[in-house]
Amino acid sequence: MNQTEKKKKAILEVTFQLLNDKEIKDITIDEIAANAVVSKVTLFKYFKNKNHLMNIVIVKAFEHMAEDINEIIGSELDFESTYQAITQMKLKQLEHYSPTFSENLMTQYTMSPDFFDADTIKLQMQVYEELFKKGQLEGKIAPTYSFDDFMFIMNIFIEGMKGLTADTLFKRTDLISRYFLQGFK
Repeated sequence: MNQTEKKKKAILEVTFQLLNDKEIKDITIDEIAANAVVSKVTLFKYFKNKNHLMNIVIVKAFEHMAEDINEIIGSELDFESTYQAITQMKLKQLEHYSPTFSENLMTQYTMSPDFFDADTIKLQMQVYEELFKKGQLEGKIAPTYSFDDFMFIMNIFIEGMKGLTADTLFKRTDLISRYFLQGFK
């Protein structure tokens, strides 16, 4: 690993640790640079701003999730079991992070317009499309619904959930899942 990669890795690791310990608003660029043992100039050489850095660290957590989601979608589970397995997997992965990290994730997701880059959005859309196809193939999503209809409802759910705390979402996931799944029959 060259010096550039080592510095980037140190910055990302320090930022991840800080996201587990403190609210985003309480994390400073000076603190990240000092803990990563790099200058602020070096930090800004690799990351546009604090928001960009936070997004990258959080998106990396999502990338690990995406790998597991793709495995679940490709499994032999039926549509409902697939949806529930994805939801449970997301919750279990989020439990590996501190409550502070989960709250930071939700905050960044709701407040940052550039949270997801184009590649992340494309990957997410492919996951939803595969889930939609599986649901229609099994008759769990009525043929009268198009993929656009499915995504419209998904976006209503996603946008509505942005205003909730992570703790509330964790406690009510089963209710949200049942309601969502029943609505497409």
